[in-house]
This record gives sequence, structure tokens and C-alpha cells, in this order.
Amino acid sequence: MRILVNPPSSPGSADPLPLGWHYFRQPKPALGLAISILTGVALPFIPLLLLSLEAWLLPQVETNQTETIPWWIILPVLLVSVVVHEFLHLLWHPGWGLSSQSLLLVWPRRFQLGVQYAGFMSRTRWLGMRLSPLVGLTVLPTLALLVVYPYEMSFFWRQFTVLVILVNSLGAGGDLVASVIVAHQVPRCGQVGTWNGRACWRGEQAMGSSAA
Repeated sequence: MRILVNPPSSPGSADPLPLGWHYFRQPKPALGLAISILTGVALPFIPLLLLSLEAWLLPQVETNQTETIPWWIILPVLLVSVVVHEFLHLLWHPGWGLSSQSLLLVWPRRFQLGVQYAGFMSRTRWLGMRLSPLVGLTVLPTLALLVVYPYEMSFFWRQFTVLVILVNSLGAGGDLVASVIVAHQVPRCGQVGTWNGRACWRGEQAMGSSAA
């Protein structure tokens, strides 16, 4: 894995795509951003609805009515939501994120962190990579809270988990939208990567010709 601090944006070039490679058909940047934000805002309603429904069906006597959520909890929540989110992306890279093609991108002044793979990966692996934070930080924690609800659980850790679910769901909207685009356009035998700084995909025939 290589770490890049303040990496410059790729200017791209006029080199045409190799034969059999394709750029993705996707909305214009402003529209794509709006769709991702709306998806991210809508996602938290699903786990919240499930948790609220269980609490309504199985009411409990509250023994911690005086407890409140400390203000500083947002710091570890953001740390877990961002760092673990990107780590889950990284784990799905070929070589478990340890190859030289796995890039950890850091922008200190913007407090921004990201990962990127400089090569191609299979459609199945790419979808797993893209959706792993949604599963690992939203779906599984929600299921865990549903399972442990009848049992005693610390108020602090329950609220901490709920906040992680909410924050991660907001950030996972773009992952879900990108996954829908890739699943719709790339055949099952295809691969996903980048060319001139833009996301693209290639089919089985193109993979064979490039390997030759």
C-alpha cells in the first residue's frame, strides 16, 4: 500500500480508450452529487424504522432516563465512521489492500481520507469493496442492536452504535449509487478500473487482448 498526502487531481489526457474498454454512463456531476446526498439522507430511515418498530413491539421499562449522550461522543463516532469505512473498502482490494496498487489518500487540511485502487478488479470484488462499509457499519450493527435489544446493554454503547449507523449511512449513499451504476452496466465477467483519471470497465474479450 502506498500513502499519498495531498495528491493532485488527475488532469486526464486525450488518449482514447483501448478497444473493448468503456467509460461509465452516469449523471452529470451536480445531479450525481444530489442523488448521492438524497440516497444518504434516506438510508438512515431504514435502520431507525426497524429499531423503533422493535422498541414499540417490545416496550421496556427505562432504567436510565436521566442519562444523556455526552457531547464529545461525536469525535469517536466520526473517527470510527470515516476510518473504519475506508478500511473496509481497502480490505476488498486485491492483496487485502497491501499491494502497491492500493493507495491511501490523505488531505490533512481538509480532514479527508480516502482509498483508491490503481488497477482493475473484478465486478464482483468491486461491488463487495464498494458495499462493505454499508454492510459492516450499517446493516450488521443494526441487526446486532435488534438481537441484543431484549437484553441489558449500556446506554452509552447503544447510542454510540446508533450514531455510527446514522453517520455511516449518510456517507454510504454515494457507494450505493455507484454500485447500482456498476451492477447495471458491467457484465458479470467484466472488470472495473480507471483510465485517464475516470472510472471505466472492460469486458472478458478486452481482458484477454490486454493480457496478450
